[in-house]
Amino acid sequence: MALSSEEKLRNFADAVTGDAKQICDQIDEQSKNELQEKTKEGKEKILAETQEYILRETEKIKKEKSLEIAKANMKSKQDYFRFGDEVFSRVFEDVRKKLADFMESGAYGDYLLQCCKNVMEKAGTDIGIFHMPKDGPAMAGKVKAELEKSFDASKLEFIDDETIQGGGLRFFDHAKNVLVNDVFEEKMERAKELLNSIISPHFTSVK
Repeated sequence: MALSSEEKLRNFADAVTGDAKQICDQIDEQSKNELQEKTKEGKEKILAETQEYILRETEKIKKEKSLEIAKANMKSKQDYFRFGDEVFSRVFEDVRKKLADFMESGAYGDYLLQCCKNVMEKAGTDIGIFHMPKDGPAMAGKVKAELEKSFDASKLEFIDDETIQGGGLRFFDHAKNVLVNDVFEEKMERAKELLNSIISPHFTSVK
């Protein structure tokens, strides 16, 4: 039985509608796939940019903090050396004052005598004894007189030495050609070196 014109139109409309729906479904699926792909690419791009930004900012902060640490470390060292200088000045200024007081006391003459005895017991009496010019009277007087009680002082030489300004003595052993240094200034210099060798490593090892 032949289809009527109305039925033919209906079937045509149904076919067209089905095709249109299929095309719409394909377009919709393709759009979804493209959206997912673009979203994935966008997320990956944002993540990469974020990581790059974080790394860049982290390096920037590291450099800034490293510079701050270096400056702080330098300041600490400067403060230390300033403190060290102040300590040295205070300590050794106090030592100089005490030495000056000691040299004005009667104990200083006894000290010079004992130094001479200690050296002569080891080196003998053929020695030159160098002293401050102002100590000359005591050395040639009381000290020599006391030494003669225990030693043959005939070979002793008492020599003014203007390079000795802070007290103490130098001894020259003629037989061994050896100089024994017991001058206060040089003892203080050795004490400074010792103090510095003790303190410095503790500071320079701190980071």
